[in-house]
Amino acid sequence: MKSLLEQVASLPLSVKLASAILGILVFHPVFRLLETILPRHFERADARYRVRKFVVFVGYIVAILFLVVLFEDRLRQLSLALGLAGAAIVVSLQDSIASLAGWFAIGFSKLYTVGDRIQIGETKGDVIDISILRTTLMETGNGVSADLYNGRIARIPNSSILKAPVFNYSHGFRFVWDEIKVPLTTQSDHRFAAEMLLRVAEETVAHFMTEAMSVWKEVTDNFRIANPRLEPIVAFVVNEKCLEFTVSYIVDYTERIAMKNQLFTKIVEEITKSSGRLHWAASSAAAPNQATAAGRAVPGPEWSPSRRP
Repeated sequence: MKSLLEQVASLPLSVKLASAILGILVFHPVFRLLETILPRHFERADARYRVRKFVVFVGYIVAILFLVVLFEDRLRQLSLALGLAGAAIVVSLQDSIASLAGWFAIGFSKLYTVGDRIQIGETKGDVIDISILRTTLMETGNGVSADLYNGRIARIPNSSILKAPVFNYSHGFRFVWDEIKVPLTTQSDHRFAAEMLLRVAEETVAHFMTEAMSVWKEVTDNFRIANPRLEPIVAFVVNEKCLEFTVSYIVDYTERIAMKNQLFTKIVEEITKSSGRLHWAASSAAAPNQATAAGRAVPGPEWSPSRRP
């Protein structure tokens, strides 16, 4: 092995350059072919993704080792010059170095993985790739409903996780608190309305409440955190134009739109068959704010199973 390295070191520079070019031309198609063929032997999409990333990583390592062995003697001669220029290199590459540090932080702390829905700063979406320098997201929101893809692919430097807050919707407690507003006329039976809304909310979210409670218990075991109410809550405010009910509930972050659709569908059906006890109010988007500003908003009671009449 030592003799082989000595023979390589003795080669003329022109031969080494030609060998380097030839080696890269051989390595590149070989590893591209492996990157295409090997993932086909795995059924799961996440496994195929990991195999592709592993092949790319090995390809870079092999190419770097090949060049290091080939130009080992030249690198020794350049070491002094590189040491003197090190400070300048660090300054010019500080963003890349910070992104590399961010990549290590993402990997070792498991901040997020491919497939997670995250938000970094103001950008939110599903992680579709994590490279050494950038995290790639399929963006959601920003012109469309918050849970839908908008068609844009966002590439965020990994250094951003060292500077901006990172929100992960997929790890830990994958449920979020959401709410809908139901405006009814002031002639509506407010007790009947509150009881109906609470019943509809409980029936609609019942299929994942057990899982949500179990997951929340794990969160409270690992972190010092309060135990909020997970069951739906109904509250309302009274203003001069309507009764505005707010239905608060928890929902899996992937089902927010579907959950709102189910809730409003059932609420419309319930109001229709209320025998005139409930009536939809005109749009109250501006009324509560105006009433509050004028000091006329009157908060109603918070409704929960324990406070049913």
